[in-house]
Formats: sequence, C-alpha cells, structure tokens
Amino acid sequence: MVLSALKFDCLVVGAGLGGIAAARKLVEAGVSVCILEKSRGIGGRLATRRLDGESFDHGAQFFTTRKKSFEKEVEQWIANGIAQSWFEESGHVRYRGVGAMNSMAKQLAAGLDVRREQKVDSIRFANGVWTVRSEKDSFECERLLLATPAPQAVALLESGEETFGADFLDTLKTIEYEKCISLMLLLESELNLSDSGLIKGEPGEPIATITETSIKGTTGRPGIVIQSGSEFAEKYFGEPADSISTALLGALPFQDKLKVVDMSLQKWRFAKRKEHGLSAAFLKSENEPLWHAGDGYVAARVEGAYLSGIKVANSIIESFRKAGELA
Repeated sequence: MVLSALKFDCLVVGAGLGGIAAARKLVEAGVSVCILEKSRGIGGRLATRRLDGESFDHGAQFFTTRKKSFEKEVEQWIANGIAQSWFEESGHVRYRGVGAMNSMAKQLAAGLDVRREQKVDSIRFANGVWTVRSEKDSFECERLLLATPAPQAVALLESGEETFGADFLDTLKTIEYEKCISLMLLLESELNLSDSGLIKGEPGEPIATITETSIKGTTGRPGIVIQSGSEFAEKYFGEPADSISTALLGALPFQDKLKVVDMSLQKWRFAKRKEHGLSAAFLKSENEPLWHAGDGYVAARVEGAYLSGIKVANSIIESFRKAGELA
C-alpha cells in the first residue's frame, strides 16, 4: 500500500527545545511546519518521568541565561508562568520549569503540529522536494531541519543510497557527546542535604549531581535524582539497570539513610555535547535545503539549544524569501 505524502513547507525532525524553538519561529513567519518526534514525549532532555504520581526531572535539572536575547525570552516565560527561578549560584540564577522541566517544553510547543512516535527511517531529496518516511507515514517538504543529536543525524543521512554533502557530514561527525545515567528515587523521608536542593559531587565521579525533588518543587513527597558522571556512564552504559542502580547507590555517602519507595533509571546516550572548535550556531548544507541545529552548537546548555533553534529558523526563513516563496 502506497501512502499519500503529507505536504509541508518545512519538516523538523526532533522535538527537543531547539526543534520546538525553530518551529515556533517558522510558524510565526507564515511557514507551514510539522515536527516529527520518535518518542511518545517531547522536549528531549527537558524530560520528566512520574513515579507513583510524582514528577521527576531526569534530564536537565535547570537552565541558566548568558545571552541578553535568551534572558529576555526567559523573562517572558516567567511572566507567562512557564518558568521560575530556583536558586542563584556563582552569579547565575538557576531556572526551572513550572511544575517540571517537561511542562515547559509542552507549553512552548502548544499549538504546533507535533507528530509523536514518528521514527524517521529514510529521507530522500529529488527535484527540489524532500521525501521523509517514518514507520507510520510519508511526508514531503521543501526545507528539512534535523534537530536531533548529531550522531543520529549522521546515521539517518547515511542510511540510504543517496549521498549528501561530504562537508556537511564531516562537520556533523565532529560533534560528539558524553553519556549520563539518571537514577530517580522516591523516598519515605527527607534527606535535607542542602538549602537549594542541589549538590554537586566532588570530583564529579561516579556521581555528578544529586537533586532533592521536594526542595526543588517537582514532587510533594521526598525524592532524589542522582546523575552520574560521564566516566561512570561510559563504563556502565551497557550493564543491566539493577547493576547500575546498585553501583550508584553504593557511591552515596548517606545510603544508610535511604528508605526507597520506588525507583527508575534512565540512560542518556547524548547527554552533554563535548567541546569542539565550531563557532556557528547551526549547520547548513551547501548542496541541499538542509539544516542541522541544537545544543551541539552555541553552547552545551538549554540556552544553546534554544538560540540555535531561533537562528536556524531565521536562516530557513531567509531561504524562502530569497526564493520569492515568503513575503
């Protein structure tokens, strides 16, 4: 059975913050956009999981502002009830999503055409048109934005018989990521480890951070999120969840105080972008109307993903205008 392709001006593959930010900017400019997301949820590392009815942020625990443009955007998020300040450290306010980090992503994506559980398995470019196929549907567009971690974008571009620009692929391959493992624990009683609810492990291995969720305000009951260092994650990534949990719990100096009600573990293969020499805010192919954006560029932070999304959207909008396809 041949599926009739769904047509849009632009397709965005990946519903992380960068993809969401780009899609919003494009829609505001009058571009028809569809976001394809392989998972059931959206937000990428703005991720939240529920344990016994309580919300645990198991990806990014907070975000900060460095650029004035992002600072103004966050001020608007606060005014709209999307984000709020958590605590200040080293001259920078730590912000969090109201309710949970994933709630912020959902509100920013409100009104956008987001197709979930659409794992893209092939892309093809011919006669000025992209054909993008998922396990469920077929799509066509004039402009394509890949807003996934760079290794996933590379795998997709190299999965078919078609050859895309070598320079584009070579640049994508310079963007690498550290792994991380998050362990969420619902507890019987509070630990009161710090006033802010966040403590950093020294020297960051095997535990990078511990967040007390009730102090942060995401749970009404006691709980913690343990996030591993990259060396620990690299060593244990392929191990069973029980083995990883035992190793992380064994590294806690206060494990004798823990009375665990429930737990869950999440592995992040693309947790934090490693340092590289790229200065651009996004990547544009010289051969096809193809872009890549996300936190692999401006900065390995929430802010970086958002700013990359805005800047790549401006580039795509300009390409439509130059072609006389947009006022």
